[in-house]
Amino acid sequence: MSDQAAYLIELDRFHINNAGLNASETTKGINDAIAWAKSEGFIHVILSRGIYSVRLDPNTLIAIQMQSGIHLELAKGCVIKLEGNSSPNYSIIEMRGIKKAKVSGGQLIGDKKEHVYEIAVKFVRGGVNADGTLNNDPNSIRSEVIDRYANPGLLANFRLWSIPGVSATSYRFYQYRDTISASTLVGSRTNGVFAPASAGGRGWFLAEENDISNNNKMIFAIPLTSPLTDSQINDIRAKVDNSFFTHESGYGIGLFGSNQIEINKMEISDCTGDGIFTGYEKYLLDPSLYTQEQMGQDLLIHDCHIHHCRRQGISICASNDTHIYRNKIHHIGYDDDGVTTNFRNGTPPMFGIDIESMYSETNIPYKSAERPNGLELNYRIHVEDNYIYSNVRGHFVNADGTNIVVDGNTFEGNNVGGVSSNPNFPNVKYVNNSFNGCELWVQGDNFVNGAVFQKGNLKLLDVRGAVVQNCQIKDGMVYGSSVYGYLGSPTVNTAAGTFTFKTAHGLGNGAQVSFEQWIGKIPTGISVDKLYYTVNVTSLGFQVSETLGGAPVTIKDAGTPGFNLSRYNYGRCFLSNITVERDWRSDNALTPNFNMLAAGAVIDNITIKNYDLSLLVPADYAGRPTVVSGLTLIEGSARFEGCHISNSEFMRAKTPLLGSTDIQLGSSDTKYMRQITLRNGLFQSLGLVMDGNAVVTGTTFINASVGKADNAKKAIIAHSYFDNSKLNFNWLRQNQSVTVAKSVFKGITITGTTPYIRLEDNTDLGTA
Repeated sequence: MSDQAAYLIELDRFHINNAGLNASETTKGINDAIAWAKSEGFIHVILSRGIYSVRLDPNTLIAIQMQSGIHLELAKGCVIKLEGNSSPNYSIIEMRGIKKAKVSGGQLIGDKKEHVYEIAVKFVRGGVNADGTLNNDPNSIRSEVIDRYANPGLLANFRLWSIPGVSATSYRFYQYRDTISASTLVGSRTNGVFAPASAGGRGWFLAEENDISNNNKMIFAIPLTSPLTDSQINDIRAKVDNSFFTHESGYGIGLFGSNQIEINKMEISDCTGDGIFTGYEKYLLDPSLYTQEQMGQDLLIHDCHIHHCRRQGISICASNDTHIYRNKIHHIGYDDDGVTTNFRNGTPPMFGIDIESMYSETNIPYKSAERPNGLELNYRIHVEDNYIYSNVRGHFVNADGTNIVVDGNTFEGNNVGGVSSNPNFPNVKYVNNSFNGCELWVQGDNFVNGAVFQKGNLKLLDVRGAVVQNCQIKDGMVYGSSVYGYLGSPTVNTAAGTFTFKTAHGLGNGAQVSFEQWIGKIPTGISVDKLYYTVNVTSLGFQVSETLGGAPVTIKDAGTPGFNLSRYNYGRCFLSNITVERDWRSDNALTPNFNMLAAGAVIDNITIKNYDLSLLVPADYAGRPTVVSGLTLIEGSARFEGCHISNSEFMRAKTPLLGSTDIQLGSSDTKYMRQITLRNGLFQSLGLVMDGNAVVTGTTFINASVGKADNAKKAIIAHSYFDNSKLNFNWLRQNQSVTVAKSVFKGITITGTTPYIRLEDNTDLGTA
């Protein structure tokens, strides 16, 4: 915005107190000054140094209402403090349906410390007549007059709780305008149900928008089923609260359907809800009346300091093209001591930044695959260069944002659930972020390029095409699974043409699947080159069709067991250029800090130092092998199942594992029968155990040992070089359990005898 023609608000003229007094008059004065400045053509309004106590308007629950085309600047040392109140929702500053506005500088302080979550109501003996007049019925009690103006937010959807010592089945309430009389009675109900038996709240008969003047007084009346003494009645302090009992919607700045907005260099704290909240403008009964402009767009939130708010730092709940950068957000959900968290100080989620429109709970015709021309909510959000730390539950979560960039941020401290994005929403990028003592959860098709973890973890969860590259993990781990879409090998009913799995497959009719025959053979009538659609789905099985909703394919036989039938796009996990390390390991206690369950993942250029590796596939795996290239493992052990490994090095300077079982290719477990291949490798000063069906080619062994379990699985080593190494096969009793062929030996020891081991066409250089 242009900063032409600034107006310094005249405090005396508008009866504004800058010493923290006269909240009602001060609030009115600030709003009047902004309105006057705009009417006079000013676009830049400055509120000078001082402490300004403000009060919520009882009709709107807003303190300061911003206007289009205005830059409100809070000068250095300007503090706006919200007066304590009982409203579950409020905005200290609100921008609703406006454009080209800016708020900058100063400090906003919410009422978290003084906030009232419930009121205590006194009672007297007597009741209320049907016409609203009072009576002296000895078998009834009635409340004092409840003033809606005193607690407008709390009483908007009120609940009267059951009263200890009072026997009653229900209550009645009578609502009036201004005074209590038959002529001012607005309405009544005789069917009130006490909370907590009834969780819902009751409203007011005249629910006029932004106007409570015609319906603002109320009395509760309770017919007694057991008598009470006067003393007992005098002691009653009945709890009344709001059905929205969390009071989590008190905002420092609330933006609703506003466009071209900038918020910068502000300190916001102690709100009962969020420091900054963005949402759509208002609810409309007719969904066709919503416009894209009402969702909000083109927002800049930068260089702000947001802390100690009760629910969130920043919530993005509708706006598009939003840029959040260079903010510091911390201690969300905590008291000032940074330790205490309780209902008064925190309510979930308690995150730094939350992108969550909850569009599915609205009637907004939002954009989707089924509605490509729908309205966009939470599209194109850029979160950059923020420092987000020490929040009760987390730092960043994207529940339903699309095209999100998270770039150059520092996340620090415990994060419940991890920094994460909903896997169902595409195009989420994490670029050059730092994670200190917290986790990044990689889900869906997330793209991660550049991340530094200090005592933090990278977790793979529900991966559907994620790319992770250029990451450094110090004193942390990479772990999780990438098995989305993998189903495995089904049983086949040839006559019915059905494919049945051992566990629920989770697919619906019309899901796209394909067949593979890495092992086994697909049924006749099926092609590995075709894409199929599921039809006639049950929880455990389905038939397939070549067209969506078409006739099932006829198969002529069951094929050979072991073929794979899965989602056509399973196994889309791509990891490269990742380092996982710690400075020292004091012992060989198993610490698999690179620990993955994967189906068809591609893993390249991974370095692991002073930690161990576990890279497994699902039991009875029938899918594409996991491809591992360029792995370097220093001072660690590893176990592989279902992998093709190439150009990898394994080395130790310290004592190998007991029994020289450092590197395990497969196991004796019959659930893992797939062949593991390793080519162009180096093993130095450690042991290789080939317990599974394993093939090693073109590999160098220096001061190493090779062993194998006595099982029916076969191990083959060919075209390799052994220097000062041991081949320990003395205990094998299965024919041709190990074959070593076309390799070169220098200073080696071989134990074991034929026919259990087979040595073919090897060259022995002796010990020279």
